[in-house]
Amino acid sequence: MPSLEISTNVGPKDLDAFVKTVSKKFSEAIGKPESLCLITFNQVQHFSFAGSTDPGFIAHVTSIGNIDNERNANLSASISQFFQEELSIPNNRGYFFFHDARGDDTGFHGTTYTNLVAARK
Repeated sequence: MPSLEISTNVGPKDLDAFVKTVSKKFSEAIGKPESLCLITFNQVQHFSFAGSTDPGFIAHVTSIGNIDNERNANLSASISQFFQEELSIPNNRGYFFFHDARGDDTGFHGTTYTNLVAARK
């Protein structure tokens, strides 16, 4: 159930291609199947980072597990490099926030992940 929520004040030339590519990169970086990954992209009208309205981003990463310093650093490097290439946003113009969710607090398929995992046993 990993998700990546991106908000930025600039948009890609081809949003569908951007989201598909970032989905693959995110899946690889978080170490979970792409079939479970959720990507959202929001282009906002008003954005200020460090007192400047130059291109910037905020990214929220949520996952049940697979949140640790090494993985977070690698994901931050990989995705921010992609932002640099596709959106011309330097990696010092935004933040990644990592959230380790509990299965009890994550709903999917009409139940929670904890219940889904228990049903598989």
